[in-house]
Amino acid sequence: MRFHDLRHCYANWLVSEGVPVNDVAGLIGHEQISTTLNRYTHASRDRNGRARAVFAGFSLNPTTEKATTAEPSTSAEPTA
Repeated sequence: MRFHDLRHCYANWLVSEGVPVNDVAGLIGHEQISTTLNRYTHASRDRNGRARAVFAGFSLNPTTEKATTAEPSTSAEPTA
């Protein structure tokens, strides 16, 4: 195994565990994030499933609950 292979695995592992790519780029010494993305990361095997999972609980229907707002008091008591 070459040093480059270890570096490649390290970068891929960090990205796959959710470390932001800009942080990974800084850790391995890249000035441009595009270098890290192009050379050291790959699409995950389950990218479609992961993308669907992000939106699994997201509803496109507007909620039926309306935000409650404070309405002015209708009591006859004077305010100070």
